[in-house]
Amino acid sequence: MDLAQHLRSIIRALRKPDKSAPVGGESDAERYWSHAFEHGGVRTWMSEERCRLNINEMITGSANEWPMEWFQRVFSPDPTSIGLSLGCGDGALERDVRTKGVCREITGIDLSRRALELAAATASEAGLDGVFYERGDFNNLDLQADRFDIVFFHQAMHHVANLEGCLEQIRKTLKPGGLFYVDEYVGPSRDQWTDALLESANEVYRGLPKNIRRSRRVPFPIEEDDPSEAVRSAEIVPLVEAGFEIIDTRDYGGNLLSLIHPLLRWDTMDDDTHRNYLDLLIEEERSLLAAGTPSYYTVVIAKNR
Repeated sequence: MDLAQHLRSIIRALRKPDKSAPVGGESDAERYWSHAFEHGGVRTWMSEERCRLNINEMITGSANEWPMEWFQRVFSPDPTSIGLSLGCGDGALERDVRTKGVCREITGIDLSRRALELAAATASEAGLDGVFYERGDFNNLDLQADRFDIVFFHQAMHHVANLEGCLEQIRKTLKPGGLFYVDEYVGPSRDQWTDALLESANEVYRGLPKNIRRSRRVPFPIEEDDPSEAVRSAEIVPLVEAGFEIIDTRDYGGNLLSLIHPLLRWDTMDDDTHRNYLDLLIEEERSLLAAGTPSYYTVVIAKNR
C-alpha cells in the first residue's frame, strides 16, 4: 500500500462512527474543535508575523530561528527518532518535524475527527511518508511502553483535565533518555481569573484609542463553548517539574497579547498602524516579564528522571 492509499484508509476509518463516544454524539470539546478546523482553525496573536518573530527570539535567541529548528540543533540532531505528537490538530507540527528531519517517523493523536482528516489529507498532498494519525482522548490514554524517542505537546495540554494520568502515560511511552517537548499556555486556569489578574492588561488596554477597542475593558478570557479550555493550565509546569527532569525552559509571554489582541479592531488599521500597535504591546509585555511577572506561555524541554 502506498502513502496516499494508507492515508486515505486512515481518513475512512476516522469517518466511521465511534461507539465509545458519549451518548448523544461528540463531546462539547470535540464539537468545538471540529467546527473550528472545519472553518480554517483558530487565528490567534501568535499568527501575527511580528509576534512570531518575537516568540522566536525569546525562545531561540534569534528572530529568524524557529523553535523546532532550535530544538533540533540543541537537543535532537539524530534524524532517526520516532516521535509522538499529542494534540496534533490539523498536523502542522508533524509536517514540520518530518520536513526538517527531526523524526523519521511521527504519530499524531487528537480528539477531533475533522482535524485528523485534514492532517492526513494535507500530509498526503505534501507527499510526506512516516506520518501516522490516531484518534485519542488525552484524559484516557493507553500508550505503548518505551515506544517513542520524543513526545511533543504543542498548545494542547491546557485542555487536559487528567494531567496526572496523561503525564504518567508520557513517562511510560518515552524510551530511556527520551525527550519531552512542551509548548503551552501555562497561565491561570479557567476558574482562577480575577480582576486583579487583569489589572495590568486593562491598564494597557485603556491607554489605547477608543476607536480601536471592541469593549470597555478586558473580560475574563474564559471560552464558554469549550469546557476543556485552560481547565488546569496553571498546574502544568509544577506537574511536569514533579514528574520529569527539566533540561531547559524558555518563557515567551502572551500575558498582554493573548488578552488584548482579540479585542482590537485590526481590520480598521493600515499596515503601519497595525505594526506600531503590535510593537507597543510586545514592548509592554516584555517590560512586564522583566519586572518578574510569570509568563503565560512557555517551552519546556524535559526527560524522564
